[in-house]
Amino acid sequence: MAMPPLGGLGASRFQPHNQQLQSNTSRSPSPDEMKLQISNEPLSLVYRTAVQKLNELLAPETGEAGLQGVAASGMDFSPEAVAERILSFATAGITSFRDRHTDQGGEEQLNGFMSLIRDAIDQGFQEARDILDGLGVLQGDISANTDRTYQLIQDGLNRFEEKTRNSGPE
Repeated sequence: MAMPPLGGLGASRFQPHNQQLQSNTSRSPSPDEMKLQISNEPLSLVYRTAVQKLNELLAPETGEAGLQGVAASGMDFSPEAVAERILSFATAGITSFRDRHTDQGGEEQLNGFMSLIRDAIDQGFQEARDILDGLGVLQGDISANTDRTYQLIQDGLNRFEEKTRNSGPE
């Protein structure tokens, strides 16, 4: 898979450092500087990559705005917080999805929506893992926290699907 451009990661965490480097030295950060920045906040990369993939796959459902503006400075990047934000963003589009698929029954709509968001999350996590692995930092706590975040999201998707299935269309 192609690595998304750094600018596409919405990396507000990277920008102050990048701007400082560019204004002070008129050069881009070195690979080692980028590795250090990403290794300091690896779950922020997982979060941004997953949200970017959700943006891409949900664009037909959510419109141009998508899920922009989600990587704010000072954000909590614990596995629980990242999982909660990804779940919140991913599941928020169900009403829009249903509105655009009125030719389908409620069960078919839910199955289609769940398939779409699960695929987006899987792709986003795989891309983030590939990036972290390529930087040589996908090990130890970083690997464990990435796996924990993914599992928390899967558990949350299962709860959302069960609750939505039991409550029927909104």
